[in-house]
Order: sequence, then C-alpha cells, then structure tokens
Amino acid sequence: MKQKYLFGTILLSLVLMNYSGLAQENESKKSFLKGLSFKKWAEKEAQREEARPTEKLTFACPVLINNQTVKNLNKKTLDFTIQHRFGIISNRKDLWGLFAPANIRLGVSYGLTKRLTLGLGVSKFKQIYDANWKLALLRQTKENGMPLSVTYFGSVGRSDLPNSSFYNEDKLYDVVDRFFYFNELMIARKFSEKISMQLAAKYAHFNYVTPGTEHNVFGASFAGRYKFTKQSSVILEFDYPITKHTVNPQEPNLSLGYEVSTGGHQFQVFVGTSDNILDAQIIGYNHNDFTKRQVLIGFNITRLWNLKKQEK
Repeated sequence: MKQKYLFGTILLSLVLMNYSGLAQENESKKSFLKGLSFKKWAEKEAQREEARPTEKLTFACPVLINNQTVKNLNKKTLDFTIQHRFGIISNRKDLWGLFAPANIRLGVSYGLTKRLTLGLGVSKFKQIYDANWKLALLRQTKENGMPLSVTYFGSVGRSDLPNSSFYNEDKLYDVVDRFFYFNELMIARKFSEKISMQLAAKYAHFNYVTPGTEHNVFGASFAGRYKFTKQSSVILEFDYPITKHTVNPQEPNLSLGYEVSTGGHQFQVFVGTSDNILDAQIIGYNHNDFTKRQVLIGFNITRLWNLKKQEK
C-alpha cells in the first residue's frame, strides 16, 4: 500500500508536465488534443515563450534559505548547491553553534527545458538521498497577461540509516519504510524591481513513523525578498506545519537572511530555527522554537554553469 504514494507522486508530476502549457494558450490545448506530436507542440510553445516577455528573476536563486522558489534553471544549465546549517546557538562554549552538531546538503540540478528542472541531493541528517523535479506551470509576464508565477515541486527521499531505525512493533523491517514523498505548489509575484513574494502549499507523506506521529503532513509557507542594491537582498521565510503530531509536535520555522547574487554565484547567510534542510523534514520534524531563542546560523552557496555556451 505504501508504494501508492510513490506512484501517486510520479503520476501527478506526469499530468502536470503534460498540461503545464495548456492553461496559458487555448490554441496549444486544441493542438495537443488533436494529436500533434510532443515535439511539434513543444516547438510551438517555445516560439510563443520567446515572443512573450516574462519577469526574469522573481527570485535570484531556485532556493531561498530552505524553501524552493518559482525560479527554474534555464535549459542546459547545471546548478551545484551547498547548504550548511550550524548547531543551535546556546552558549560561547560551542562558539555559538560552530562546534555543535551540524547538517549539510549537497545538491545538483539540471535544466532539462526552460520549464522543467531535475535534481539529486544528499543530506547528513538521517543520511537522506533525494531526487526532485520542478515544473513551471505559469510564468508572470511584464505586460498585460499573467500576473503570477505558479510552479510545482516534488521530491522523493530515502534514508540510509541502519535497518533497526525502521523496525515496526514486531521488529520487522520493510525497505519501503525508508522512503518519504513531498509535493508543493508555489504561487509568486514580483511586485516591483525590489519586492518579490511567494506563498506555497505543501504536503509530505512518511512511510515510517513512530506512535503519535502522522504519516501525512500538510503545511504552508511564505518567502519574501527585498532587493536594496543591484546584487544584495534581504530574504525571509516562514514555514507553518498545519498537521501537528500528537507526540512531540512540530514548531514553525522562521528565518531571516542576506543574499548576494553575482550572476553565476549566489550566496545566502541567515539566522533561522530549522536544522533540517529538506522541505518534508522541516514541516514534519522541526522542533526548534524561535520564541525560545532556539536558532542557528546557516548559509547556502550556489554555482551555475551554462553548458549550452560551452557547446559552441
């Protein structure tokens, strides 16, 4: 039964991929339903996209602190990201979290098309390997047209902890218990050259949970960016777990930071509450409370390579 969540996540992604361009163009829908090949349909969509000016850089980076953004990679662009979270700032003995247990994630993403990005990553906490995909459904236009950007993000994660970490009440082990799944729908708008905001609805399913912990968790998030110079911005995120566990319930995540973007590089440094990095883990297992000053320092470093230019 647990495999149905994996199949459901994949099926949802395929459906969205088939229909992502249909909402913007009635002509595309008619052509698609008449049986045109995907290649011809994609070529026509690409031509329309070139003719339709879009808001570039609603956000400078595909990831804002912990949250995904509506930004997709350009076609044939490779992204390498390092996400590091120091330990909780408690006292000077651990140098404000520097010597405390830390979490890190290494991720790589590739722009398969202008609308579709695929990625892989590995995280230290719970030894998680993840595969993810991001699909731009709607894109904000500069002139009279689409006022918002809408993007879907999905991922599958697998923990590589020892088998004993997934024993059930009878001390039996099932490999599918290592997996969890995540889906997110993001809606964003660039209000001006300085201000961008995003709202998102999130859903995570965990195959393995302990008593008092929910398999299915819903959440919501807000992300914002205020650009005060050509390369510098103040960034903010807030994640709220709508579904709460009866035992050891989750706490909201709040982060505030500073971002520098130099084209091929993006750097973010911030103070926040979540030592988890993956979206599903944040809404499912963040127990740090910012009202109790349980905060930490973190940073993200992103490097982009345009492989299309290198082919010339």
